[in-house]
Amino acid sequence: MKNSVESLLAHDHEELGRLLVELDAKLEQLDVSEAFKLLDLFWARLAIHIRAENLHLFPALANTTDTLFSGKGKLPTSEEAHDLLSRLRSDHDYFMKELATLIKAMREIALGQNRHDLEIHEIRSRMNAIRERLELHNVLEEERAYRWPTVLFDEATVNRLGQRLKQELDNLPPRFT
Repeated sequence: MKNSVESLLAHDHEELGRLLVELDAKLEQLDVSEAFKLLDLFWARLAIHIRAENLHLFPALANTTDTLFSGKGKLPTSEEAHDLLSRLRSDHDYFMKELATLIKAMREIALGQNRHDLEIHEIRSRMNAIRERLELHNVLEEERAYRWPTVLFDEATVNRLGQRLKQELDNLPPRFT
């Protein structure tokens, strides 16, 4: 059975994945206006997801005493855990930087300043690269980092962590509410 942290964040991955499918369809149709709206929403939603992990989940895991990461059973060694968290943070940086670049390009296209089908094709190609890396990233999180809290912490701590994560995920920018 999934813990509250795992369920919440895995569900958010699914929602983000659906947004990517919608975005890809609009890019394929060359529907610049709708594609830009979906890209902006995806960027904001992913930023919120990343913020939740970076502010709450990752510090909780990183600040766990090294002795709890035993390398036995479902847990890695402390070094393996810290290496994974570092890789996940690096992915987060990549996603945000790449999406910021694509937002700028799509904004220019949407405003009619720079519309070429080839450029939209390039944005779609770069979004596919993001999607592929995000899929691998999500597997690492879902199969590893999201499962660790129930092994490391008591139920009350896991529930508090889940509540803090949910509060972050529910904090959409006003333009989307």
